[in-house]
Parts: sequence; structure tokens; C-alpha cells
Amino acid sequence: MLFRNFFSKKSRSKIRLIFKGYKILKNTNQSDLLIRLNDILTRTELSNTQVSKTLETNNLNFELSARQYLYTIILDHPFNKAVLYSIGSGKALRYPLPKEWRSCLIKEDIRVDNLACSFLWSMYIFLKWGHGVVQGLKSVANLLKPQSDLGIHIYFNQINKMCLPSNAGDYNIINWYLQWENRKKNIDSIAHDVKSINNYKYKKINISSSDGLPRIKGLNLIKYTLWSIYLIVYSFLFIFSKPYSSLLLKEQLKLIRLKVANRSSIASDILFNNSNVFYRPLWTYEAREKGSRVSLYFYSTNHEMFKTKNGYQIQNPFHMVSWPHYLVWDEFQMNFLKRNIKLKPIIEVVGSIWFSSSKKILDIPLNSISVFDVTPVRPTKYFWRLRDPEYYIFDTVDQFLRDIQFVLNKSNICMIHKRKRFRAFTHKKYTRRVNQLNRKINYTNINPNVDALQIIQKTKACISIPFTSTALSAKEEGRPSVYYDPTGIIQKDDIAAHGIEVLSGIKELEKWVEKISNDKIR
Repeated sequence: MLFRNFFSKKSRSKIRLIFKGYKILKNTNQSDLLIRLNDILTRTELSNTQVSKTLETNNLNFELSARQYLYTIILDHPFNKAVLYSIGSGKALRYPLPKEWRSCLIKEDIRVDNLACSFLWSMYIFLKWGHGVVQGLKSVANLLKPQSDLGIHIYFNQINKMCLPSNAGDYNIINWYLQWENRKKNIDSIAHDVKSINNYKYKKINISSSDGLPRIKGLNLIKYTLWSIYLIVYSFLFIFSKPYSSLLLKEQLKLIRLKVANRSSIASDILFNNSNVFYRPLWTYEAREKGSRVSLYFYSTNHEMFKTKNGYQIQNPFHMVSWPHYLVWDEFQMNFLKRNIKLKPIIEVVGSIWFSSSKKILDIPLNSISVFDVTPVRPTKYFWRLRDPEYYIFDTVDQFLRDIQFVLNKSNICMIHKRKRFRAFTHKKYTRRVNQLNRKINYTNINPNVDALQIIQKTKACISIPFTSTALSAKEEGRPSVYYDPTGIIQKDDIAAHGIEVLSGIKELEKWVEKISNDKIR
């Protein structure tokens, strides 16, 4: 109990100092500092990124991959909190960072404790090396177990159980893929990384759990084991002179597994989604060399930074992504990638992409409008993201919901509200607001796990908070669709709207509702 109380107090104290750092940046007009620092660091190349020649693969730029990897594991939110804590506490930054990035921060007038950062960086590398060793041993042990043959198969990375189909009416990513005209045909299996799901058959296709890597045995397994031992020893011997070989040991072992595998054991189509956009795994380069199509698909479109009255902000680091093939919703999304990606990939416009489906049956009144918001989180889980403008906060979402309920009630239209799927740290005031709205006659709260498309198809129009992808789904379904901004912050000509009209303030909302209130579209 004493230990728990001690660490709880330390945690609360740290949060207060992080919040203090946030307030200092806001009060000194430096709201874009964290976005700017992330942009600078992700554009700064790393040194000493040499790896064993056994890992050489066409089109694999290991330095770029190391930067991508570091962004996903130590930059972004954890780094933002460390910087805010440093500013709020008045202490120099202590965070595991490579020398090149520490130098960049110093040039930006960030106080850095070089000695502490260097020590933490070394310890971090060693821990990642140890984790890689453990994962390598587990990989060999798993490959020694009996393995079923997937035959000709495709693989979906990082999906959930609601993405797996049970009937043709489910709006999930696998059903979307099976109706996509450019899919791989005549496949035996669809592999996925959802755990604790038994294998089953669907439309004569095996739905099987897999880590996405080829299943190897016999001589290939012996080769893989020997190469793994060599790589573990090599990365340890050069742990400080060539740190990225140790840092990415786990990822390199996966690459080795692809190198020794037969072509027939590798998935024909390998699909990642936009939750993994910034890091492309090393093994996917070898998979592509052996004939696989490696793609990244967007199941949403809300990934662009808002345009402010001063113009467009610095975007998230799309400049360093390196996927060879993208599946996008429309030309707006395609053009966004073209503007921000340095490489020349294949970008395919395919319309809205389904992701997951709850299989629930809905009873929705005829005269209804669907409403989609973004669930605000508690301030302690939001401010260190420091998006400017701060939009998805409780006050904005609360005004969004109250305005819509009030306007629709005046026109005797039912408000069908679907929240985002359940998430940790939902703002308590938001939960209370939804409970209060539940008492309104014209309000219906839909289970967050229900797929949005099913709701859109049963309502006459759609109102979304900027810039969620539900507005585009509704437009594709032929429903009147708008973004509603109760604050007036959103710029009407922001290209992130993808051509969807932006309503600013309650008066514009009232005019739009009045215009469509007698519309019989179903």
C-alpha cells in the first residue's frame, strides 16, 4: 500500500508538471512546438545504421526503416510528454534519444541532459536487443510445432475479431476484400493475426490465425536457426558501434525468415492498415522481392491536420512512409499522399473501405438523421498531443451534440447518434452528456460497436464532426452529408473535408436541416 501510494503521488505530480509545460507553450504562442520537433527529428538522418550483409534486400533503406521504427516507439506521444515535463519542471530533458536527434533539440533551444539521454539510449538499445533474443527463441520453438499448410493465401495485419466475417452482409475488411475487383483470386486461405479465434471455413476459404510470416521447416528451418544465432551474436558484438542492428533485432529476424522461405509459403497479398502507416516492417521488402503484393489500406480518412486561419499546419510525418501500394477512398486522399510522400508508389482509389462489423440488427425510425462524433478523452490524456487547433475536446463535442439535438427536435427528426468504439479514458462529462441526451424523445444512442454504414443506410441524411470518414460513406450511399462545426474554427475551404460541405454555427445547421427535413430519401 505504501509503495502504491508513493508511485500514485509521483504519477500525479508528473501529470501536473506536464500540464504546466503545456500551459507555458500555450501562453507563449508555441502550440506547434511538439509538431515541429517531431517533423524536424523524423527528417534528420541517423548515422551508424550499417547492418550485416546477410540482410541486404533490394529497395530496403535501413536508415529510413530505423527512423520509421524510432518514430513509432519513442517519438510522438511518449516524447511529447517528456518534452512537456521538461518545460513544466524546468529540468533538462532526460529521454532515450540518439545523438543526432539530441543535437537537433539543442539547436531548437530545448534543454537536454546529454549524459542522461545517452545512458538511457544505451540501456534502451540493450533492452530491445534482449527482447529480440527472446522473440527469436520463441519463433524457433513455434516453428518446431506441427504447422498446417495455408496454400495460396493472403494476410491481414492488425485486425480484430469484428473484422472476421460470418455472412456476406457483414461490412468488414475481409468481405470488402472479397468483393474488390483487384483482389487476388483463387485463394485457399485468408490469414489474420487475431488471437483466440478458432480456424473456420467461409465461402470455401479457410480463415486461419497466423503471424503473417511464412511457415518453414526442414532445411529452411535449420538455415533460419543458424542465421538467427549469427545475427544475435553479431548485433551484440556491435551493440554500441552499430546500435540499430541491436535495436531492430526482432525485426531483422523476421526478415531472415522471409529470406530462407520458399515462395509458395509466403502470402500472395499482404495488407496493413493505416494504424501502422509510419513503419513498414523489414520483412515486407523481402516479401515483395519474392512476388507478394504489399499494400497499406486506409479504413478512415481523418488523418490530415486542420487548416487554421493562418494556413495549413505541419502534417504528421508522411514524408518518411515507404509502402509500395496504397488503397485510398477518393482523389482527395490520393492527392494528400502525393503531396506528402517522397517516393512514387502505386495509389489506387477504391471508394470507402469497410473495416469491422458488429452483426447487430437495428430498428431505426424512418425520419432520422445519423450523427457521428469523436469521443473526447480526459484532459490528462489529450493535452500532450497538442494538436492545434485543439478540436476534439469535450466543449466542442458537447456543443456539436447539443446543437444537433436541439435543431432536429424542432423539425421532429430523430437523432441517431453513434459514438466511436469504446476507448479508455473517455471524458466523464461526455458520458454524462450522452446519458442526459438519452432522456430526449428524439434521441437514440447506438451501440458504438455497430458499423457506421448500416446506420447510414437506414437514415435519410448524415451529420459528422470534421473530418470523420462517415461523411464520405454517406455521400457514397447517396445520402445528404455535411460536416458540422459549432465553433467556427474549421475553414470551409480545408481540403481535408474531401469536398463535403462544412456548416459553421447553429444558424447554418438550421438552414440545412430545414432544406432536407421533407426529403424522402431512404
